[in-house]
Amino acid sequence: MLKLLKYEWKACARICLPMFVAVLLIAAVNRLTMTDQVQNLMYGIPTVLMALLYFAVLVAVFVVTAVIQIQRFYKNLLGSEGYLMFTLPVTVSQHIWSKTLVALAMDVLAVITALLSIGILGMGLRMFAGIGDFFTDLFRMFLSDGNTIFYLIEFVVLLLLVGAVYMLFIYLCIALGHLAKKHRVAMAVVWYFVLTTVFQFLFMVLVMSVGTLPLDGFWMALNDFFRGIGPNATIHIGMLTLCLFTAVGGAVFFLGTRYILKNRLNLE
Repeated sequence: MLKLLKYEWKACARICLPMFVAVLLIAAVNRLTMTDQVQNLMYGIPTVLMALLYFAVLVAVFVVTAVIQIQRFYKNLLGSEGYLMFTLPVTVSQHIWSKTLVALAMDVLAVITALLSIGILGMGLRMFAGIGDFFTDLFRMFLSDGNTIFYLIEFVVLLLLVGAVYMLFIYLCIALGHLAKKHRVAMAVVWYFVLTTVFQFLFMVLVMSVGTLPLDGFWMALNDFFRGIGPNATIHIGMLTLCLFTAVGGAVFFLGTRYILKNRLNLE
């Protein structure tokens, strides 16, 4: 598993990491062009051009990162490279998890890069002092309210789960599209829109059904329960519930992808 992660990391990092560095460098150059001297130069055209370049590269980072993640799964497991990958002494589950974990790491790095670049544009070198002040204030919040650190942990875990589950959903759509004899990429896109529509419809039906059921007594009991345990415990239960439901959805997507790769794989 560790070798799979290492191989997958190298394959993605050699393209993604230079892009992340490029965004930060372009953001720094943009910060330098925001001076009055540069803005007055040639009617501010250099400043505008650098700003356009920054936004173009920033968008490209997220687009290219997503494309690489999809391409790595499709070509590495369902394309010609699949003949080699499935002869390795690892399980199908390990293949899926290696792709998912590295894709999630790249997404996290892309978001951090975007936030850092925005900070460089807004504050320049003062951003680092601002980061220090942020963590100082955060530490004080931890000391004043012990629930703060748990809120933060639960929120971060939820975000990571959502990112991982979304990648597993994409992998499931790709695997389903691969079951077709022709136009497999197009069928993967079709499956994406079909499943997305189905989930949205089921969610609407669930919400409407709950609203029409005679559950007044249940809601009153639930309201009394949350009042009894207090707001902090209520928030914790809500966050953990969201994490649980998200993880269940991810498990369904993972098992579906694993079943197709293990029992219905066709590399021809």
